[in-house]
Amino acid sequence: MANITICNFKGGVGKSLIAHQLITSFGYKGVEIDPYGSLAQRLPQHVEKIDIDAKVVPEVDNAIFDFGGFDDIKLDLAIQRSNLVIIPFIPTLESVQGTVDTLNKVKLFDKPILMVANMVQKPADVEDARFVFTDVLQSDVEIFSIPLSIALQTAINENRSIIELANQGGIRAYAYKKASKIIDELNSLIHLYTV
Repeated sequence: MANITICNFKGGVGKSLIAHQLITSFGYKGVEIDPYGSLAQRLPQHVEKIDIDAKVVPEVDNAIFDFGGFDDIKLDLAIQRSNLVIIPFIPTLESVQGTVDTLNKVKLFDKPILMVANMVQKPADVEDARFVFTDVLQSDVEIFSIPLSIALQTAINENRSIIELANQGGIRAYAYKKASKIIDELNSLIHLYTV
């Protein structure tokens, strides 16, 4: 396993949702660098919260750096220590415009970038975003799509892994299987970037 930075200067795009599911489902350590985030409160045994005034990030292995919507030296350090940068976004005009600023920053580090379209309702919107991101990077960009899902939000609200919920059996398990499969596919794609 490897270190992964999850970032976007735009808020509300699913950074912590993705971090929560990767940490609870696949055993990553968490490093929360978000003064408004609640990941460390939700998962205190698995997530270390870094103070906004800190100038360093911990040297850890097999970690998810969950970065809030701002840019400072800690983002640079997290990206430098990471094997992959995940940039979640919602495929709307507002989110894509905000995501371009993040993409312009991250591309300077020459690290693999995986874009994650979150709360997707129309696949055509993802393709529109791909056009913009390809133009910014001047190369093809891989986008993993997560459809709009009540199941993932429920897993966060219950502070559990979606995979755990899908494996519990009964009618509730049926409701979580699709979202569980998506998170498992995301983790498999991450492994292609980090092995």
